[in-house]
Amino acid sequence: MEKQPSQLPNNSSSPRIPPWRHWLLRLVLVLFVLQLGWLVWQFRGDIGDMARRGWSHSWGTAVREEDPFYRWVAELDRDVPPGVTYIFLDNYEAGKEVEARYHLYPRQHLLLLPESPPSLLFYTLRENNVTYIFVRDAKLPPGPGLQAALDLGAAQRLNLPGPGLVYRVDPKLIQGGFYD
Repeated sequence: MEKQPSQLPNNSSSPRIPPWRHWLLRLVLVLFVLQLGWLVWQFRGDIGDMARRGWSHSWGTAVREEDPFYRWVAELDRDVPPGVTYIFLDNYEAGKEVEARYHLYPRQHLLLLPESPPSLLFYTLRENNVTYIFVRDAKLPPGPGLQAALDLGAAQRLNLPGPGLVYRVDPKLIQGGFYD
């Protein structure tokens, strides 16, 4: 014969959970589920992409590969031989030349401002036997030094896609003294 609930032994050693704690636990769980739902809603367009990157373990390189400057520098790394010297025309404030220097390391790196005068650019080209000029921002017009090199025929633009410009330089075409 089964015992009725009133006839069960009373274990006073097991504490009873007050009913308001059940409601508090349910409220916290409901809020957690709502928060997860809100996150899924916010990232609904990226969930497939995040799952693919998580499955292929490629989440570390994802941010760099989306940056057009990184892709451009990676293409320069493939196309430019390792033993050359290049000039990077960029403003110091942008900080992109540090990233370019890092990725193009075995090559000698020289930094000049885009507005460099012809005398400074020509002197740097001849003294360091520079073979490439990289301009970070393709939207800006060429500075006076680069324009003079183009007019002289010492720099030829290479057709590499990306946010910057690449010029092949022949420093032997630059003759004479350099005065502004």
